[in-house]
Amino acid sequence: MLEGEYGSAEIEVLEFDASVRRWPGMYFGVSLDDSRLPTNVVRVVVGHAIHPAPHLAEPHSPVVDVEILGDLSFSITDDQLCRAKSCQVPGSGYFGSLLGPDRWTLAAAAALSRRTIVTVWQDGHGLHQELTGLRPIGPPESFTGPRGCGTTVTIELDPARLRPDVAIDTNLETIGLCRGDDCTANAPHCVTVNDQRGKRRFERTAAGR
Repeated sequence: MLEGEYGSAEIEVLEFDASVRRWPGMYFGVSLDDSRLPTNVVRVVVGHAIHPAPHLAEPHSPVVDVEILGDLSFSITDDQLCRAKSCQVPGSGYFGSLLGPDRWTLAAAAALSRRTIVTVWQDGHGLHQELTGLRPIGPPESFTGPRGCGTTVTIELDPARLRPDVAIDTNLETIGLCRGDDCTANAPHCVTVNDQRGKRRFERTAAGR
């Protein structure tokens, strides 16, 4: 082997959740010791919900509801299609979870969590699953869901992985909500953010032009 070359012994392959924890900046733009990380996590998952893949939610204007439950916890609900056919467990879900590549931003957020709860439903049939990090503690459980379809994910970020005394920003307008002309021009949507810490509410509706 020539000097400067490397072989397979020098290549480290990480599973998805380990990759997120080692390089969170690739997913959320900042490092683990950055005070902006909790806010960026919320911002990124909201942005992905606003701009879903065409096959995931076509054609409609996404409706997204966000609840800030605490300094390091939040839930996000959208009306996007349950990607699990008839709400069966997706074959592509990470580690047997209900979060697959279509929900990669939520899966990345779950990797930084100590507890995540995923609920999906479609036409009265739903599935519910609890995760530790991104790893399921058990298989999905069925329940009778509401009509229509949607997904709710509740995430409790793990304080042990973050710098001390960090929190999701109390300025709700910084959470996300999509920025720039692209948001209003090409992605009609409605986003509501409720902050239960101070009973604050922010709502933004953008219509396509």
